[in-house]
Order: sequence, then C-alpha cells, then structure tokens
Amino acid sequence: MNIFITGATGFLGTNLVQRLVNEGHNVYLLVRNKRKLEGVYNQVPNTQHDQINVVEGDLLDQGLGISPDTTKQLQGKIDAVYHTAAYLSFDESERDLVFDINLKGTERVLEVAKQLQVKKFIHVSTAYTLGESTEGYEKLHSTDNDFVNAYEESKCHAEHLVMSYEDDLDVIIVRPAIIIGDSATGEADTTFGLYGILRTVQLLKKRAERKENDQVYRLLIERDTVSNLVPVNFIIDVLALSLTAGEASTIYHATNPNPPTNGQIFKAIKDGLDFHQVEIVSYEDERLLTEEEKKLNQPLEVFKQYLNRSITFNRDNTKKLLNETNQEDLNMDEQVLLRIVQGFIKS
Repeated sequence: MNIFITGATGFLGTNLVQRLVNEGHNVYLLVRNKRKLEGVYNQVPNTQHDQINVVEGDLLDQGLGISPDTTKQLQGKIDAVYHTAAYLSFDESERDLVFDINLKGTERVLEVAKQLQVKKFIHVSTAYTLGESTEGYEKLHSTDNDFVNAYEESKCHAEHLVMSYEDDLDVIIVRPAIIIGDSATGEADTTFGLYGILRTVQLLKKRAERKENDQVYRLLIERDTVSNLVPVNFIIDVLALSLTAGEASTIYHATNPNPPTNGQIFKAIKDGLDFHQVEIVSYEDERLLTEEEKKLNQPLEVFKQYLNRSITFNRDNTKKLLNETNQEDLNMDEQVLLRIVQGFIKS
C-alpha cells in the first residue's frame, strides 16, 4: 500500500515506518525538517530507502503546508493515513499550543485525507482520554470529564473529531498506554514516562557515589499501584493489524492486560541500575521526607496522577483483533522489565 504518516520522526513513528517498509509498503512522511529523518533512515536498510517518500509540510499550516503540486500528485494514490503526530506536554502554560497541534492539527490531517481521497484513517490517541476515571472503555469518553492535563483533554476532543468523519473515511482509533522500549531489545528513543523515573534514580546513584555513603533516598511512588507500561513493538503490532484487519469506527486499546505494580517496576530499576540506596514510599508519608528528598522528588511531580492511580482498561476490541489474526497478546514479565532498564543504560 501507499501510506501517509505524520509524526514519523518520533519514537513510535520511527518504529511504525520500519515495520511498514519491512512489510513492503511505500510510506509518505510528512516532515517539517528533513534533518530529523536521519533516525528514520538509520532504522531501514539502504535497499529499502526508495520506499520512503518525503512530503514537506507542517501540522500548524492550513492544508498541512503541502504544496499544490504535491497534493495533486498524491490525490487518489494514498491508501491509508496514520496520524501519530502529537504534542506531549503537561505544562498548562502551553495549553493553546497543545490544542492547536493535537486538535486543530488532527482536523487539518483529516481534511487533507479527504482531499487525497484516502479510504482508511488510523488515529493514534492515548489510553488516558478517560479523564480522572479509573476505568477505560473502548468507546469515546466525554469531553466534559475532569482531565489531569490539557494533553489528555486535547486528545479526547481529537477522538470525537476523528469519529465525526466516519461517513467520509474508515476511521480507527488506537490508544496506547505508557510507551516503553522494545520488549526484545529494550531499545527506546524517548525520555518520557518511565524514563523520567529512570533518569532520577540514575542521578541519585551518581550523587551517592560522590558522597561515598550509604544514605537511602526516598521517592514518592505508590508501591501497589499498577502502571500500564506497553512495549513499543506491541503497539506497532496493533497499529499494523489495524491497517489490514481493523474495523471502521472502532477503538482499540493498545494496553497491557497484566500491568506491573510500581513495586515490581522499581525492583527491576534497582536491579538493572545496580543501585539499592533508594526506596519508594507512599504519598501519605510525604511529610517524612527531608528537604533534600523533596527537591529530588520535584521532577516526578508531573507524574503524580499516573503513579498514584490504578486504571483498568477494557480490551474486548483489541482481544478480538488479536484472536482473528492469530496474534499473541502482550505478556510482559520481570525479564522484560529488566531488559527495558538495561536498554535505558545502553542508550
């Protein structure tokens, strides 16, 4: 197929391009800066570079900033669109930019897809469009919910927008949870989510080595809360299956059926980094922290709503998709967690 992709230079997008090219598809990548394509080309053998086509443009521009000549050339030629581009920021001061990229940008991509006479539109959202609820279903969530941040809110509005185009396009929404590295290699090109915690513990290890003492540092993370970590390769599996076997007007949760507890995750972190002078304590014990520990916990504050809340995600649509295509579901054990930590160390 000929497949148009936004966000191809991101962590998820790069892995998606690699999979699609390996499966023999031709990809058309919307890029603002060609220099960012180096990482994409590095993931694809030289013999397959001719399957990669560059479309210069920008999500912030009308018509995605694609030239009229290019639009004419692509009209009727593109079989499917993967819209993976998004602006991931929890900074409330960037609310307008978050909505412009995640909502208005999605509208611009949808309009271009219609103009190009595309049949299938696969939108990559987030499993956290459910607001402050603790149960997520494979259906649209209310835009009137209380949201943790503008990012979640913008993605929820974008989902409703995508579904409003179901008479013009075969729309599919895939909702990943917290994306981590490849389950087989541990490799990851991201600094968000779990990797913020890993960086914090790594810095604590360096601090302890400088001080040459046995001080134990405390981090505010709920031990028994589960964190829905999902290896990037499983998310790519769901995205690839959505292209060939996904049902129109359907939402798929690319989530972990058996997510690890923070206690299990932290054991892997301490073992993988070979640093045991750190422990996690409940937010109820925040008052016991020293001033030094309070400062060390500040970078984790942005993740408080995620580290302190277990969420159950319904996966009926996803399980049906996997069963119908004879694909195995995600099974992430302690060895995979350790591999992810080791992949962080290597990078």
